[in-house]
Amino acid sequence: MTQTNAEPLLRVRDLKVTFGSKRNPFTAVGGVSFDIFKGETFGLVGESGSGKTTIGRAIIRIHPTAGGSIEFKGQRINGKIDKALDREVTRKIQMIFQDPMASLNERAKVDYIVSEGLYNIGHISAEERQQKVHRALSAVGLLPEFASRFPHEFSGGQRQRIGIARALVMEPEFIIADEPISALDVSIRAQVLNLLSKLQKERGLTYLFISHDLSVMRFICDRIAVIHKGLLVELAECEKLFAHPLHPYTRALLSAIPQPDPVRERSKKLEIYDPSVHDYSVDKPVWAELEPGHFVLGNNKELEEYRRRLS
Repeated sequence: MTQTNAEPLLRVRDLKVTFGSKRNPFTAVGGVSFDIFKGETFGLVGESGSGKTTIGRAIIRIHPTAGGSIEFKGQRINGKIDKALDREVTRKIQMIFQDPMASLNERAKVDYIVSEGLYNIGHISAEERQQKVHRALSAVGLLPEFASRFPHEFSGGQRQRIGIARALVMEPEFIIADEPISALDVSIRAQVLNLLSKLQKERGLTYLFISHDLSVMRFICDRIAVIHKGLLVELAECEKLFAHPLHPYTRALLSAIPQPDPVRERSKKLEIYDPSVHDYSVDKPVWAELEPGHFVLGNNKELEEYRRRLS
């Protein structure tokens, strides 16, 4: 899905996120830019510690930003914003967290867990709140009577459905799915992915899908951005990225995907990414569009080589 002429639903420009003290800061995200368009699933893939979850939490205002801008529907939402916009962001942008065993309050019943966000958006009657909870649970394939139970009474897959219902009850436009299936059994993962796809079609949702698994990304994403140590190194439409990976880190990630064919799996060549292959001492890297919608990070020498591969 390429929508270069459309206005993005979410625009991120030169985003920086740091942790630690001012004297000794650690840069988790070092200047990231991308657009997400309405109705698409935008994937953000990278190894653990690459900064992908930090970006998602910065968008939803859990982590403060150290620089750059995040715009939602044309309005800047990072930094200090007024209460009305903050309520709008709280309602329109939701997050599904990675671990359904840790993200639900064990002491609260499902009814309160799902409806907690509703208490922050104005007065809603108890009857209306209950109706919203029941509709959200039904939408994710759970019975409304489950609202009176506690999280420990459910399986991991059911708990993640509760987490999805918690996001849906706010009637959002944009959902950040932070590795929503990585903590689930393999047999349950496809069910949750199919549920997310179904909800997207029914409700016109837009997703930022965060994962370390490119095989999952290929199933659900329209475009994929590859992140390494807080920097985007490549961005392209899903099939274009799989067909023509350019950056050596992207090629290393793709080579690690298990093959269903045992013969091909035994004969495949695993690529190891070595950052020392880049000599940026003089010729600095830039973020360049080498073909429509296909961006890669590299210096002049590397970009020439990437262009040759595409030709």
